[in-house]
Formats: sequence, C-alpha cells, structure tokens
Amino acid sequence: MTPAAVRPANLQRAVPGWLVLLCLAAWLAALAWARWLTLPDEGRYAGVAWEMLRSHSPMVPLLDGMPYFHKPPLYYWLAQISFSLFGVNEFSARIPSLIGAWSAGAGLYAFVSRYRNVVQARWAVAILGLTPLFFGAAQFANMDMLVASMITLCVLAAADTALRRGQGRPFRAMSVATGVLAALAVLAKGLIGLALPGAIVLAWLLLRRDWRGMRALLWVPALLAFAVVAVPWFWLMQVKFPGFFHYFFVYQHFERFAQSGFNNAQPIWFYVPIVLGLALPWSIWGVALFTRAFWREADPHGLRRLMAIWIAVVVVFFSIPQSKLIGYVLPVFPPLALLISERIAPAWAAGRRRGAVIAVAIAAVICVGAVIAASTNPRGSAGPAMQTLRSEMRPQDGQVALHALPFDLGFYTQASAPAWIVDNWQDPEIPTRDNWRKELYDAAQFDPVAGKRVLVDNADLIARLCASADGARFWIWGRDDDASRYPAITGVPARIAGETRAVWRLDIDAAFRRRVCTGTSLLR
Repeated sequence: MTPAAVRPANLQRAVPGWLVLLCLAAWLAALAWARWLTLPDEGRYAGVAWEMLRSHSPMVPLLDGMPYFHKPPLYYWLAQISFSLFGVNEFSARIPSLIGAWSAGAGLYAFVSRYRNVVQARWAVAILGLTPLFFGAAQFANMDMLVASMITLCVLAAADTALRRGQGRPFRAMSVATGVLAALAVLAKGLIGLALPGAIVLAWLLLRRDWRGMRALLWVPALLAFAVVAVPWFWLMQVKFPGFFHYFFVYQHFERFAQSGFNNAQPIWFYVPIVLGLALPWSIWGVALFTRAFWREADPHGLRRLMAIWIAVVVVFFSIPQSKLIGYVLPVFPPLALLISERIAPAWAAGRRRGAVIAVAIAAVICVGAVIAASTNPRGSAGPAMQTLRSEMRPQDGQVALHALPFDLGFYTQASAPAWIVDNWQDPEIPTRDNWRKELYDAAQFDPVAGKRVLVDNADLIARLCASADGARFWIWGRDDDASRYPAITGVPARIAGETRAVWRLDIDAAFRRRVCTGTSLLR
C-alpha cells in the first residue's frame, strides 16, 4: 500500500491539527521545569542571556561581563524575552528550545499533511515528539534544538517552494519564507544554518533535475530577505569589535571544524549508534528503511529521497571533525520521523496496531524516566546551594569563584555585577587549551577593561578584597580544601561544605581587615 493511499476519512476528522500540536506543546513542556540547569551548556547559555538582560546589552552576548562570540544571538534574544515575561528560572531558560522543537513538529505536520495525509502527519509528529533525544533536547537550554528546528523548517519550506513551482501553484511567499528561515538558522548557530539546508535541498533538486525549483529558491526577493535578517547583527559586531569576523567565522567555524585538539573527540562512526540508540524504540521500525522493497514503493514527490539525503548530509557532515557532541545530530530526527511514519501509518490503518501502541508506551516511559533520572543529579549546579543561601544573599553582594567558572552562578544568584574568577591568568598555556579558561581569555581580548575587572590573579585577591568598602559582602565559591590554600577564608566557617563545592561568606569589616589585610600573600 502506498503512503498516499492511507486516507481514512473518519480518522482524518478524529483529531484536528490544532489539538495534535497542542498536545505536542504540552508533552514537550510538561517536565521542562523539573531539573536544575545542567553544566556546562545550560548554565553557560542561560547565564549569557541573563547577563545580557542584567547589563541592558541586548545585542552583545556577555559571559561574566565580557563579549562572548562563540555562538550567534538567536537563543539569547529569545531567552531574554522569556526571562522578562516569566522570570529568571529553569523553565524560562528552556522556552527557546521548546519553541524550536514545537515549531519543527508543526512544520513537519503541515508538510506531511499537504504531501501525504493528515493521518500520517499525526504519526510523524508523535514519533518526533516521542523520540528520546528530541524530547530531551526540547528541554535543554542551548542552541542545538533551535538550529535543528530552523534547519528543519528551512528544508521543508524549500521543498514546498520547489514542489509548488513544479505544480504551478503560488510559490513566492514560501520562497521568501525559506530565505528568512535560513537566516534564522544562521542566527541560531552560524554558517551551518545555511550550509546544511543548502546542501540537502541542492542535492535533492539536482537528483530531480528540478531547475525551475532551483530558480524559485534563488529568487532575488528571497535572497534579500535572507540578507536583511541575517547580516545586520554580524555587521554590527564587526563594527563594534574589530576582529569579530575572523574570530567568529574563521576560528570558530573553519579552524575548529578542521583541527584536532579540541574537547569531545570521538570516532567517525560516533553518530550511528547515537541515532539508533537515542531514537529507540522507533529505530526498530526503521529497520524497514534498509530494505529494497521500501525504496521501490511509490514515492509521491520524491519525499523519501529528500529525507534520505537529509539524514545522510547531516550525519556525514558532523562525522568529519574529530570534535563531536550528541546534540549536533538533532536535525536527522524530523526526516527520520517522516520515513518511519511511512511504515507505521499504513500498518495502523490496516489494523496492525499492537506494535505501534507498544512503541508509544515504551518511548513515553524512556522520555519521562530520563528526565526524572536527570533531575536527581544536579551535576555541580549552583541551584541547590542557592536554596540554602538565598535568604541571606543580597543582589549587591560580590561573587568570587576560585579556580573554576560556575557557568550558572549569575543565573542563580542574580547578582548585580559579574563574578570575580580567581586563577593563574598569567599561565601561558591558557590560550592553547580548549576549556572554560580559554573561553574567558578569548572574551577578555574583546574587552580588556572588563577582563581586568573580573579575571583576578591569585596574588591579587586579597588586595581586591581589602580595597572594598566597609560593609561589603563577598561569597567565595570553591572546594572544601581551598580554606587551607587561601588565607582570606582560612578559619572562616563554610556556609556550605561538600566534597565538590564549598561556599564561604566574607564580610568586609574591621575584624576582616585585622585578620587579612596585613600584606599576607594569597597562597600558602
């Protein structure tokens, strides 16, 4: 039975599209509040957005008060809006990812409804929303879901443009929408937002020999729409911070893509088990995709080939560099959901429903279980500590982190100024290692004044504390063994003491000055 033949009218009327998408939104968002921010990624990106909001710097991303250009600003913009509307909390920090995931599902539903049928569209959305990695990424505050969703919408809009052009239907509005979505993908995570959908759609159009579709996508107003949305922020950053273009495009894109020595090195086959394992139980249904019979069936509009190209381009592209993260492969799940729905929807219509029901139940258990498990492990988040300290901490209190960067510290303390990060900032190895120190070092190159203010050498900490006004209060974040290494906190009872985190309160008063401000060196 071909996909186009599955059109039972009673099922089409059973669940309207708006209810399908409402259920998707409720499912994705239901547990998005249940975890502390996960370090480093969620703490880093939510913290940057909070810092931008606190500093009234809506255009320039700020990491601990310094310009931070590892990623473009789309997540930060959405998170700032979310914080302003709903407060600074974990759920608000994840709203941009939730919006992206829901948008991908809505776009997939509309596309499959148009070029297959609404029954299959419901299944495609259900499979996507119940894919464990997609579900988890929808509740994770970083750029991966946003760029995956924008790539998804861009590819679907581009394919719709070409198909409309081939059928003689109006296509220009969709062509412009494709340009805007490509621009948003670039603003979500850089040039891959253009390179990936461009490669996918180009390969599909070449395979179809669809020259009219190609011309429709290269329509001048669509290109102008892309430029109007994508270019201004990058141009503004280069004007304000000379050297931005080289750092963002050359270093962050091409050098990091081509070079080794970065974190997260993985073998070339890394994404194959990731996709198969984190798409369970749906990947079991996906076995049929590797049979000749599946590819010999009727394929109206060539959608199966488009989805196969889509998956192949994403997996191959991200398998090339040595540095690999799980979230990079998120764009494969919408096309995988469509392909699997090509099998499940006909089986369901034919009355073979047991396997689909079991798959839905297992997928739901995996998704919910994963969130519950993650919620029991804060993984170094400052959130649990702040539950204890919030009643005595003031926004104007200074925050000091010893030899570490707690990325979510500003988010949870909502301090009125960036934290001091105390370490050996004269170490010549810092610029050569891919870690949090290099992130701060790079940020300080764009604003040396801010860097000097927040990056404090070990030897300078006591002088900084002693120069503070009477009545000032500082919270020192470190480890329990730091009390023996830093005289400023020696003999001070820790407000929180643990193996991985300890917090001390220092009040700048006469007693502190008598004890500490006597020319004693910082480290023993």
